[in-house]
Amino acid sequence: MTRSIAAMAVTNAPRRRLALDRIRQEPTQLLWLGLSALGLAFLIATILPPNGYDAYAYWVVDPLDPYARVGVDLEGKDQGAFRYAPVMALPPFELLPWPVFRYGWMTLQLVALWYVGRRWALALLLFTPVWLDLVYGNINILLAATVVAGFRHPWVWSFALLTKVTPGIGVLWFAVRREWRNLGLVVGAVVVLGVVSVPFVGIDQWRDWVLVLNSSAGMQSPGGTLPIPVLPRLVLAAIVVTWGALTDRKWTVAVAVTIAMPTLWPIAFAPLVGVVPFVRKRTPSHAA
Repeated sequence: MTRSIAAMAVTNAPRRRLALDRIRQEPTQLLWLGLSALGLAFLIATILPPNGYDAYAYWVVDPLDPYARVGVDLEGKDQGAFRYAPVMALPPFELLPWPVFRYGWMTLQLVALWYVGRRWALALLLFTPVWLDLVYGNINILLAATVVAGFRHPWVWSFALLTKVTPGIGVLWFAVRREWRNLGLVVGAVVVLGVVSVPFVGIDQWRDWVLVLNSSAGMQSPGGTLPIPVLPRLVLAAIVVTWGALTDRKWTVAVAVTIAMPTLWPIAFAPLVGVVPFVRKRTPSHAA
């Protein structure tokens, strides 16, 4: 019985390889589905809710008082609440008409998605968290791009540390591998951005950001999220990164970043697409 199963596996191996090669070379159906998903995302972004619900916070934020709209919960009573570092609120985006900013932001998300997935970018839109991130206009696709770019340009990790903070657990990769120069570039980028911003935003706004982070950490998970506290998830994420760093598995960083997201909304799983470039590189190609 065992021999027959093994023989079937050997016999079917060429067929499986042919099927995989066909998917790699002609992903036409996936691309058409991805285009359909993209078209639907643009439709919702134009006339239907949530119509850039999260992107609205980046557009309406007042650089002089970025935390004025922060409310008491995460369930929609404080649309426009900005919870990132004050240095991230410097551009006066509200000077642009909302449609211009909205589509400009969506274009930035799509560029980030292309950077991560390349010719598979449209197919990645079929991953529901990615599509939702595009519709809501959050930064989770950008975090996936941060993971991919961060190995070559470590300073890019400052984006994660100055926005959602906890996904910055990915920089543990450099510490475990004793890549002190790369770790120094991350820390240096954060420090430089902080110092440069002080003449514009003052120390008070940085203090207010810390208070916002503390208050947000004390909130209970709202409906529609996985009610798993962030602290045990950070421990798990650190274990995943450490294992990945010791075994040279870069894809684990994207997994760890996702585990460490501040709140596990459905769109919080979008950074998982950051595994794609590294899994693709490990996949052996077969001659036809």
